[in-house]
Amino acid sequence: MNIQWILLPGFFLVFLALIQGEEQKSTHSLSVVTMVPLVNLEEKLIDNLEEYAKAMDHKLQNIRRNIQKMRTENKKAQLDAIGYLSNPLNGFSLVRRLHQDWAGWRQYMEQPVGASKIRNLDNLRSRLPCKEDLHDACEGLVRIQGNYELNITDIIRGKLQGRQHNASMSAIDIFAVGNYLLNTSRPASAIQWLQEVVIHSQESFLPAEISVKEVEFLKLLALAHKGNQSFPNALALMESCLKLRPHDADLVRKCREIEELMGTPLNATLKDEKKSYLSLKEMAIACNVTLKNPAGLHCFYNFNTTSFLRLAPLKVEQVGLHPQVLLYHEVLSPREITSIIRIATQRMKVAKTTNKVKTNSKTHYRTAKYHWIVKEMTKLGRRIKRRIGDMTGFDLQSSESYQVINYAIGGHYGPHYDFFNFSTDHSKRKNDYRTGGDRIATVLFYLSDVEQGGATAFPTARYIVYPRAGTALFWHNLDTEGNGDLLSRHTACAVISGSKWVMTEWIRERSQIFIRPCLPRKNTTSPRLG
Repeated sequence: MNIQWILLPGFFLVFLALIQGEEQKSTHSLSVVTMVPLVNLEEKLIDNLEEYAKAMDHKLQNIRRNIQKMRTENKKAQLDAIGYLSNPLNGFSLVRRLHQDWAGWRQYMEQPVGASKIRNLDNLRSRLPCKEDLHDACEGLVRIQGNYELNITDIIRGKLQGRQHNASMSAIDIFAVGNYLLNTSRPASAIQWLQEVVIHSQESFLPAEISVKEVEFLKLLALAHKGNQSFPNALALMESCLKLRPHDADLVRKCREIEELMGTPLNATLKDEKKSYLSLKEMAIACNVTLKNPAGLHCFYNFNTTSFLRLAPLKVEQVGLHPQVLLYHEVLSPREITSIIRIATQRMKVAKTTNKVKTNSKTHYRTAKYHWIVKEMTKLGRRIKRRIGDMTGFDLQSSESYQVINYAIGGHYGPHYDFFNFSTDHSKRKNDYRTGGDRIATVLFYLSDVEQGGATAFPTARYIVYPRAGTALFWHNLDTEGNGDLLSRHTACAVISGSKWVMTEWIRERSQIFIRPCLPRKNTTSPRLG
């Protein structure tokens, strides 16, 4: 029952009684017989006050019950915040609770007690997640489901890619995802999520100001069916809404809109959702490749790239030959990794992408936070620079700073190339991004293990590599003629569970003029390795 409708009648009756008493003061006071009705009135007021007390007691019990539940969840998070937040369901639910629930708790506290607590909450509201945070969290869960083709019911129950986690989603969590999908033109997906709300709605003890209202749920599901061109289902659901709110003009108008649409031919395709589906399908194929051991691949010690490696060779594993992708083992120590993460954590920013139309644009194509580390500023940076030189044989003089990246709920980077353009006419390369030329090669350090997901995949080459702390991937982005290698297209698969940390070094081509001059195309793209 909505607390608002319990409290207001009590205040209304008290107010009426005071007004009536004021108006009839002289009449009732001068005659006992005229006071008899006041006895009956008092009984009604006491009954009403008792109902008010019961409502307050119910409210108090409700708050205490929810505090106990929230405290238990928070203590679980406090024991290991990183481990807790590494689970996407925990991270998503935390963001959603802080963005949505506490606004509802504020309304609940306003009725009518807790003014000082409301002021405290107001003072903290600027620190709460915003709407965009919630949208990002929703998109992360949707991405996990799509990239790995997971069953929505399994996700809600905390079963991710066959592994059961100690986490689940509430009805309002599910509703938030469905609402987001509908608002981003994905009605078919929204229907799949919203249908789960009914199953889990009975599990909630939240007050009406926070919990999913039946009429709002039915309305949203109706709009999803409308967007999916399932007009009969949409109309039936909207009519159910009208039974709950028969005088709601907005519902009446929407019913008429659906009735009019039922007589029109259906569109051939739902373009936005089809585009989203195709993108998810590509990621699903790339990120669910079965690991194989093709003939001709082997592991070896690299003694040859630099003279130093004769004393301290590096462990190398061939991931693939066309294109050649190498995985270096034990190239970063745990202490170095801890230092890198500590430096990066201080000032993380939202990761952006660069394209021909717009540079440094925030997009769902890349969802992570990053920090640049200037390699020459610290002993650690300079030491890693020398190590990359030993690994690759390249000169890093004009190369970029290290980019340290952390992925969270469903964090990923869609299929992309690291080079900037394909031009064979080197005079047209738009100043080669000002100084160092194009990105000839990439070194990707893994700074953490990832419990589930988070692999680096090469969709065209059908390679996939899972993160392991201390290892590093190395591949070429340009062929021997200095043009972009189309086989180098790669993607960071969505993180299912865990916190993924990586550090990238993009090596520029200008400084390699004498190390790796442009040559006629050959089968191999590897300089002085093995």
